[in-house]
Amino acid sequence: MQSAVAELRVKTYLTLFLVIAIGFGILFALLSLLGVSSIGILVFVALFFIIQWYVSPSLLAYAAKLKYVSKQEQPKLYSMVSELAEQAKVPMPRIAISPSREPNAFVFGRTRKSATLVVHQGLLSAVNDEELRAVLAHEIGHLKHNDVVVMTFASFIPMLAYYLAITFLFGGFSNNRNSGAYAALIGFFAFVVYFLSELLLYALSRAREAYADAYSAQATNKPEHLASALAKITYSLASTKHSNSGAIRSFYIADNLAAGKDAKLLDRYMAEIKKAFPELDVRRLKEGEAASPLSFFASLFLTHPPTYKRILLLAKMKNSGKQE
Repeated sequence: MQSAVAELRVKTYLTLFLVIAIGFGILFALLSLLGVSSIGILVFVALFFIIQWYVSPSLLAYAAKLKYVSKQEQPKLYSMVSELAEQAKVPMPRIAISPSREPNAFVFGRTRKSATLVVHQGLLSAVNDEELRAVLAHEIGHLKHNDVVVMTFASFIPMLAYYLAITFLFGGFSNNRNSGAYAALIGFFAFVVYFLSELLLYALSRAREAYADAYSAQATNKPEHLASALAKITYSLASTKHSNSGAIRSFYIADNLAAGKDAKLLDRYMAEIKKAFPELDVRRLKEGEAASPLSFFASLFLTHPPTYKRILLLAKMKNSGKQE
C-alpha cells in the first residue's frame, strides 16, 4: 500500500511542477516579446493570482448554492468529519450541504484553515454510513495533501493563458495591420499554452483523485467501502441530468459528465472487479445512457480516472495491505 501511495505522490507533484514551469516559462517569454519588463511581468502575474485566490472560492460557493450547517443540524455528518479531520491532523473544515440531487462531494478553499467540505443532498440518500465515511475520508485526503492550494496554483496558469489569448485575439489593440497580426500571433500562442496547460491540469486532477482514494483506503482500512460508494455514485450519475458547470466538476469525487462512459466501463470490467472485491454488492440505480468507447485522446480531458480503474487500484491496495 505504501508503494502505491508513494507513486501517486510523485506523479502528483511532478505534474504540478510541469504545469507551473512550462506554462509560466512560455507566458513569460510571450510577455517579454511585448517589451514588458521582468518586474512588470511578475507584478502582473502576482496581481492576477491574488484576484483568483480570493474570488474563486466565493464564486464556487455561489454556483453550488451551499447551505452551511452546524453540529446540531447534521450531528452524524459532523461527527464523521470531525473524527477524520482529527485522524488526518488537519483543521476541521466547515461543512455545507448542496441541494443537488447528484450524489457527490467536494472540498474547496484558499487554505486548509478556510476549507469547506461540501456534501450533496443526493449523496446522503445514495450511500450507507460506511460508504459515506469513505467518501468523507477521500475529501479529507484532499485537505491532508493540500490539494486546495495545489489546484489553485495549478489552475492559475491556464486561466492566465486564457485571459491573455482572449485579450490579444479580440482586444483590438491597434488598427495597424502589422500590429494586429503580431497581437493575433501572440494570442494564438497564448491559446496553445492554455490548451497544453489544461491537459496537464486534467492529468494533475486525475493523479490527486487517485491519491485521495489511496488516503481513504488507508484512513478507513476498508478500501471496499470507497469502491462500493464509487460504483453507486457512478451508476447514479449516469442516470441523472447534469446541471453543474465544468468549472466545478474537477472538484467532485466523481466526474458527472463522464459518468455515462464510466458506467459502461464498469459493466465491462465488473467480472474483474467482483473478483477483486467479492463482497462488493452494488445495485444499479438506473441504466446509464449509451456512450461511445473512450479513446486515448478523449481520456486526456478526463478530470478523474475511470471508476473501474479507481476500484481496481483500491483492490490492489487492499491486497498489498494483506501482504504487509
